[in-house]
Amino acid sequence: MGAIMRGAFTVVVLSAVLSSLFVAWYGPARATETGITVLGQAQARSRVVVPRAAAAPARAAAPAQTAAPAQAAAPAQAAPAQAVAPARAVSAQAGAPARVVPAQAAAAAPVPEVTVTVTVTPSPSPSPGHIRVGYVPQRGAYGATSTVRDLDTSGLAARLTHVLYAFANIDPGSLTCLTGVTRPPAPDPNDPDQGDGAGDAWADYQRGFTAAESLDGVADPPDAPLAGNFNQLKKLKARHPGLKALISIGGWTYSKYFSDVARTAATRQRFVKSCLDAYIRGDLPGAEGRGGPGSAAGVFDGIDVDWEWPGGEGHLGNHTGVDDRRNLTALLAEFRAQLDALGAATGRHYLLTVYIPADADRMDAGFDLEKLVGLVDFVNVQRDGRHAVREGAVLR
Repeated sequence: MGAIMRGAFTVVVLSAVLSSLFVAWYGPARATETGITVLGQAQARSRVVVPRAAAAPARAAAPAQTAAPAQAAAPAQAAPAQAVAPARAVSAQAGAPARVVPAQAAAAAPVPEVTVTVTVTPSPSPSPGHIRVGYVPQRGAYGATSTVRDLDTSGLAARLTHVLYAFANIDPGSLTCLTGVTRPPAPDPNDPDQGDGAGDAWADYQRGFTAAESLDGVADPPDAPLAGNFNQLKKLKARHPGLKALISIGGWTYSKYFSDVARTAATRQRFVKSCLDAYIRGDLPGAEGRGGPGSAAGVFDGIDVDWEWPGGEGHLGNHTGVDDRRNLTALLAEFRAQLDALGAATGRHYLLTVYIPADADRMDAGFDLEKLVGLVDFVNVQRDGRHAVREGAVLR
C-alpha cells in the first residue's frame, strides 16, 4: 500500500512540473502574435504563417525591414527566414527562466502556429537634383541683349543651377581657343567665313562696368586685371554660391573648325589645353591693362562643347569629315582627361557638357550618345530647333 501511495504521489508531482513547463513556454509564444508595425510611406504588408519553433522574435525582424531597398519590398516571406531564432531565445527575452524540456515532453506538447505581420518600409530611391541651364550672351555687354545683372535682377539666376557663357571661338590658324581679339562676325549670315577670327575680348574682360551697370553696384577699377562680363559672372556666383558657370565653345557661327581640331590626337590635345589655359586656369592675353596669367581664374567651372554639327548640316562653310562622330567622342574624352588631371591637382571637379540636336538624323550622324554620357556631366538638348538656345532643356 505504501508503494502505491508513493507511485501516485510521483505521478501528481510529475504532472505539475510538466504543466508549469508548458505555461512558461506557451505564454511568451502568445506574446509574439501581435504584428510588427513600422510607420512610414508606401508601406507594403504581408502575412506570414510559420511554426512557432521557426518564428523570429519581434525585435530581430526590425533590422531586416529597415535595410530592405524599395525594389525588395515584394516577397515578404523571405524576411522572417533571415531572422530565424530558436524558441528558447524568445523565452529568454521575455524573462522566462531557461529550462531543459525532456525530449518526450517536447514531442508530446502541441506546436501552436503563430501569425506574424511584417510591414516593409521601402527606402526612398535617390532622385537627381534638377538642372536648370541658362545662357548669357557675350554681346550682352553692349546692352542690346540681356546682361549678367539682368539675369540676377529678373530672379532667373536664383532659379538656375548652371550658366553658359556664349560663345568662345576657334582660331582658324592655330586651331586653339581664340582669345584676346575684338572683331565682330561678318554681317552676312550666309557668308561661309562669317565667324573667322571673330571674338570680343573687350566684352569678355576688358570693358569697365559702371556702378549703375554692375551687378553689385561697384564699378570696375581701371587698373583691375579682370572686368567685363567675366567679372560680372564672378560677382553673380558670389551672390549665388551654388551657381556654376561654363564657357560654351562654338555655337552656330563659331563651329567651322571643330572638325579640324578633333581630327587627330595631337590637334585635340593642343586645342583642349589652350581652352583650359584660357578659361579654367584663367590665363588671358594682356591688353589695355586687363588680362594676364590667372586673371580669369575662378570665373568658369567647366567647358561646354557646342559643335553645330558634326557630320554636316551646320553653318555654310563649316568643315566636316567622315569621322566627325567618332572624333567628337575622342575630343570629349580629351577634355575629360585634362579636366580631371587639373582637378586632381586643385582638388576640384570641373564640369564638361555637350550640346546635342533635337533632330534624330543629326543625332545619328554626329553623336554617339551612349559613349558621350559616360564622359560628360550632363547634356544640353536643342530646344524647338533653335540654334544657340537661351534656355536649356536637359537630359540626365
